[in-house]
Amino acid sequence: MEYWMWMMIVGLCLIAILFFNRHIKAAFGIIRNAAFGIAGILACNVLLAPAGLFIGVNVLTVFIVAVLGIPGFLLLYLTQWMLG
Repeated sequence: MEYWMWMMIVGLCLIAILFFNRHIKAAFGIIRNAAFGIAGILACNVLLAPAGLFIGVNVLTVFIVAVLGIPGFLLLYLTQWMLG
């Protein structure tokens, strides 16, 4: 009896993993984009600060870069260049 219960629990866990696999990959993709975006913003701040282009790292800029990726990164610097 206990054997079947464990088999059922393992089977349900496998089904849940297969069902949520797509969502987990999307979440890790957003986290990866955010990490690379922060690194990119900090690197560009070091290189472009003498030219007057500086983007602060805050929740909004990280969100834009995490969701949009490279286009969001370019959008931030283009906006700063146009307004600065």
